[in-house]
Amino acid sequence: MFLLNLPSNPKELAAIERRRRNEKERQARIFNVKYRTIGIDKEMLDEQVRQRELIQEMERRRDEAFAREMIRNDLKALVMEQDERQKDYECAKRVDEFRKLYQKPEMAREWDLNNPDALKNGVSPRIMDDDPRLGPASIQSFAGEDLNLKARKKLQQEQLKEYFNTQRMIRKKNERQQQLADLLFDCKQTQLNQIGYNFEKIEEECKRAIGVATRHYNETLASEAKMKEREQRKRDTDEQLSEIIDTAFSNLLTEDDSTAVSAVNPSRVVVDRWKGMTKDQLNEIRNEQLKQMEQRQKCEIEEERFNAKWDLYHNVIAKQGTIIEQKLNEETKRCNQTFADYNLKLAETQKEREKYLKNVVYRSVPSSTFYTQFNTTSR
Repeated sequence: MFLLNLPSNPKELAAIERRRRNEKERQARIFNVKYRTIGIDKEMLDEQVRQRELIQEMERRRDEAFAREMIRNDLKALVMEQDERQKDYECAKRVDEFRKLYQKPEMAREWDLNNPDALKNGVSPRIMDDDPRLGPASIQSFAGEDLNLKARKKLQQEQLKEYFNTQRMIRKKNERQQQLADLLFDCKQTQLNQIGYNFEKIEEECKRAIGVATRHYNETLASEAKMKEREQRKRDTDEQLSEIIDTAFSNLLTEDDSTAVSAVNPSRVVVDRWKGMTKDQLNEIRNEQLKQMEQRQKCEIEEERFNAKWDLYHNVIAKQGTIIEQKLNEETKRCNQTFADYNLKLAETQKEREKYLKNVVYRSVPSSTFYTQFNTTSR
C-alpha cells in the first residue's frame, strides 16, 4: 500500500511557492501590454515623478516664504522711512520755532547795517547845496551834481510831447499829400488804360481788315489754282483720248499682218507692230486642243470603269464583313450561355458548401469558457 499521510518537505513547499510567485510576477509583466511594448520601469518612473513634484512643491513653498519675508521687510523699511521723515520734520519745526523766538534779525548786532528801512527812517545827509550841516570835510557836495532832476525831467517830457505832436501833424500832412498823389496817379492810369483800349480796338480792326484782305487774296489764288487744274485736266483728257483713238485705229489692234513683215527678213514678224498669229499657227493650236479633248474623254471612260470595279469590290467586302459579324455575334452568344451555365453550377456548389458549413461544421457556437483557456500561462 502507498503511504498518503507522509509529512511534506518544507523546502519543496517553499520552492513551489516561490515558483508560483515568480510565475505570477512574470505573467503580470508579460500580459502588461504597455510595459511589454515600451520596456520601461513604470514604478521607478512614477517614483521619479513623485520626487520631482515633491521638489517642485518644496521650491514653491520656499519661494512663497521668501516673497512673504520680502514683503514684510519692505513694510518695515517703509514704516522706518516714514518715522525718520517725521523725526526730521519735528526737528526742523523746533529749530524754526527757536529761531523765530530767540534769533530774530532785530536782535543781531549787525542789524543797523542790514536793516532794509535804514535809509527810510534816517535823516537825509543833505537837503540843498547851502545846507548848514555840510562842513568842509562832509564830502557831500560835488561838482556836476543835478539837484533839479525832477524839474528837468518834467521839462524834457513836455518838450518830447510837443515834438510828438509836431511829428503827428507832419505825418498827417504827408498822408494827405500821398492820397492826393495816389488819386492823381489813378486818374492818369485810367486815362492811359482808355488810350490803350482805344489802341487795342484800332489794332483789332486793322487785324480784321488784314484778315479779310488775306482771305480775298487766298480765294483769288484758290480760284486761279482751280482754273489751272481744270485746264490741266482738260489737256490730260484730250491727250488720253487722242492716245486711245490712235491706239484703237493703229495697226497693233487691227492685227494687220502685212505691216508686221520685216523688211530685212520677210519670214520674220515684228512683234511691236502685230501680236496676232497666222492661220497655220491657229490650225495647229486647234488640232492640239482636239487631241487633248480626246485624251480627256478616254481618261474619264477609264476612271468610270475603275470606279465601277471598285464599287463591286466594296460591295463584296461589305457582304463578307456582315457574314463575319453575324458569326461573331453567334459565337459571343454561345460563350455567354456557357459562362452563365458555369456560374450557375458555381452558385449551386457555393450554396451546398455554405449549407454544409452551417449545418455540420459551425453547428455549435463556442461559449465564453472557450476563450478563457488561452493566455493562462507564460510558457
